[in-house]
Amino acid sequence: MFSKRILLAGLLSLSAPAALLAQTQTLDGVSRINRSAISPIYAGNEVKGYIMYAKGDKADKKNDNYLLDFYDQDLAKVSSVTVQKPAGRYYLLANSFNGSAFGLYFYNTKDNSLEIETYDTSLKKLGSKVIEEPSKMDKMKIQQAFMQKSSGSEEQAFSDMELFPVPGYGFVRNSYEGIMKGYTLEMYDNQLNLKWTLASDPKAKEYEMVNISEATDKYILATMMRKSGLMSKKIDSYMVVIDAATGKKIMDLPVETSKTEQLSLSSFTFDPAKREFVAMGEYYKLNDKPFVNKSEGFYLKRFSESGQPTLSKNYGWHNEVRAAMPAEALPSLEAGYVNYAQSIVRGANGKTYIVAEQYKVVADGVGIAMAMMGGRGVGVQKGKISNMMVFALDPSYKLTDVKFYPKDESQATLPGIGATGLMGMYLKATGQFDYQFMQKNDANSQFNAVYINYDKEKGEKTKKIIGNMAFGDNGQFKLDKIDMTSSATASYLYPAKPGYLMMLDYLKKEKKVGMKLVKVNI
Repeated sequence: MFSKRILLAGLLSLSAPAALLAQTQTLDGVSRINRSAISPIYAGNEVKGYIMYAKGDKADKKNDNYLLDFYDQDLAKVSSVTVQKPAGRYYLLANSFNGSAFGLYFYNTKDNSLEIETYDTSLKKLGSKVIEEPSKMDKMKIQQAFMQKSSGSEEQAFSDMELFPVPGYGFVRNSYEGIMKGYTLEMYDNQLNLKWTLASDPKAKEYEMVNISEATDKYILATMMRKSGLMSKKIDSYMVVIDAATGKKIMDLPVETSKTEQLSLSSFTFDPAKREFVAMGEYYKLNDKPFVNKSEGFYLKRFSESGQPTLSKNYGWHNEVRAAMPAEALPSLEAGYVNYAQSIVRGANGKTYIVAEQYKVVADGVGIAMAMMGGRGVGVQKGKISNMMVFALDPSYKLTDVKFYPKDESQATLPGIGATGLMGMYLKATGQFDYQFMQKNDANSQFNAVYINYDKEKGEKTKKIIGNMAFGDNGQFKLDKIDMTSSATASYLYPAKPGYLMMLDYLKKEKKVGMKLVKVNI
């Protein structure tokens, strides 16, 4: 599996003295930075560095300076370049690394165009590409993002505009067509030559939306939602696998493998050890509607590389899950919370671990699904995000443990009416979950899932507490809490080298960025 997780060979030859000295970095003259400005760089499963792109001070009256910095795992600066661009015109949509090149994805506000730039690991520019006529829907997505930014939602700003890194191949740009009627995926190599295009059939009557979930050694995995018309309330979930070299779909299958199933799809991933695809979501009563009614439980399905089912198991909320739940978790089940699968990992001992975060809305409906796929006339509603859980399955996929990690509720903003099945996908796409990321060692025997808890004690200011859940082949489940409360304008959290997390604080008035490695006590 790949999610910016391949290291450039040159990183391994960094000078030891520089690496030993740095555990913090302070940058002055930074006028704008958001979460997507920094991407971790991996060797195998472990972080070996970071790439950062941030807006600096003005170069002159007509030009802005942008800082492109490359750091090692200890936050020692390896290389740095300053890029000048016309003042007040460029916004970073995405920053990604595919193992050999960095990709930067911009919106040019003056020309109303999209631009991509790529750099090698020495920060030498490899290529540039201008998309002069973005689709109308892409422009609408960007305008929505600027509305979020103006309301203070900096972290969620450009989550829908993606430049997805594919190791050994390049980058995939996604584009929305019509009123969310279709999509276009474009694969570019590191020099930004177009290698292939995959798009919806413009003559098709169906509405469909694709979401890339990960890239492997030769596959690009995605989930697809389809419906028969703009106002249709029936939405079907599909598993899509694309050949990274050719752009051809080699799998496009509904997650429902029989007429007696009613399923949603929240996670689709690849198990490299068993060379199998893994799907997870919720199952419903046959006469109920996915994304509308409350589910009966969650399921796990596995498929061979040829698309043949190899496993299908259901885990009922009031049967298998309740039996394994600790007593303190039961009230959340009774309160109607739904568990969204944030990560699925398989340990070296054959056990499977599912990290989930709870959420709920008061009303049922399909407003979120319709909003995600182009529905009109939808309003705004508040949702709730709550506790963390870890489900442990033994090698035979029997549910053996459910670990419960309580945290304070946080609020979420949702379009339209709340829809239980698709709400999690919407919250994930817009960056509103408290879950941050998963870290694992190269042996796949130890895992750390990280979240943020906004601790709200009565009469006190809200604290920002990091929760680090550790589990793995030793059979132990541990929790470490770190207070990251600060007076910073914005604070972000990133994976780091084994035993650490990386924290960034941005002080807007002072135009200062502080980065530091924080040791976890597990």
